[in-house]
Parts: sequence; C-alpha cells; structure tokens
Amino acid sequence: TKPVVIDGSTPWVAAGEGDLPLLQQSMTQLNLPISAADSNGFTFVHAAASYGQIETLRWILAQEGVHVNAPDTDGDTPLHHCDDATAARVLVEEGGADFCIRNQEGKTAREVKEEELREQQEEEEEEDSDDEDIVNLKELVQYLKGLEGSNDEEMS
Repeated sequence: TKPVVIDGSTPWVAAGEGDLPLLQQSMTQLNLPISAADSNGFTFVHAAASYGQIETLRWILAQEGVHVNAPDTDGDTPLHHCDDATAARVLVEEGGADFCIRNQEGKTAREVKEEELREQQEEEEEEDSDDEDIVNLKELVQYLKGLEGSNDEEMS
C-alpha cells in the first residue's frame, strides 16, 4: 500500500469524510489543536457537522478545547453548516451549541436553513424530482424551530 501523504488540508478532509484515524494521525503529525481553523475559519467541527459525520463529530466534541460555536469568516457556526437533523441534535444536545447565534447576515441557523429549503424547493419544482436533500432540510428546519419554541417557553 502507498503511504498516506498528509498536507495542510488533510485533517479537514478527514473530518468531512468521517475518517477518524486519519484525522487523529494528521492532527498529530501537523501538531494541530482540536480548535484549529483553516483560512476560512472552518474548524473540524464545521467539517464533520456539515457532512453529517456523526461518530467523528462526537469524538471531536469530546476533546478538551473544542469550540462548538466557532464562527467561520462569514460568522457561520457549525450549526449553520449542518444539512441534517442528526448532526444538529449532536451539536446542540451533546455539544451545547447555541442555536440563537446570528451570522454576519444576521441570520440564525434556522433562518439560513429555511432559506436553503425554499431555494431547493423552487429548483425541485423546475426539475420535477423528489430530493432526499429537501427531506433532510425539512427535518432539520423542524428540529431548529422546535428548539426555538422550547427556548421561548423557558423565557416566559
């Protein structure tokens, strides 16, 4: 077998692909902390959450020094990057992610996902197809709405 070549992007790719052994190896070899971010402010939490890599996400969240609400250069937290409800649940319920954080456009994760859902539904109408991404986004939006609803009840 060919040896694995580790470069600066390797740990983020590994986190996004759910390759935990490669993530760990590349972090060690590159001497990166769990809170490392790339030039766009994208952390390992962003990478694992945005691609729904649940086991890898759980491992990352269990590490000391991880920042579950770290914003990227657009102010988007890992929750803003989620594309399914499972990753969002792990971020919020296990990682303590704050679902009220607004990005640089002033939008919460729910608002960003509602916008994405509308755009995808419009595209689907034009293409006349059934899209799994839309189903996942609907579930995610419902989850995020439920969080905001429970937060409203706690405040009253």
